[in-house]
Amino acid sequence: GLNDDEEIASYRIKYLPPYSPFLNPIENVFSVWKNKVSRGGARTEPQLRILIYEKFNEIKGEHCSSFYRKMLGYLQKAEVGQMILE
Repeated sequence: GLNDDEEIASYRIKYLPPYSPFLNPIENVFSVWKNKVSRGGARTEPQLRILIYEKFNEIKGEHCSSFYRKMLGYLQKAEVGQMILE
């Protein structure tokens, strides 16, 4: 735990906007998934359910790694006081 005043003093508080989708990689996953499903052209609920499952399985680890790296880039910019335009 944080019992030592010196340890507590070594932490910096960073304030983030209340909703920062660009700092949340899962938002990128949902966006890609939603686009894949919508392009699938489902006409019925059963078709939609199948597309939801199939298109989720098309999102690979490489996608997630890319989204995570992008988020880290935004954090690095924020840390040095650069404006994040997203």
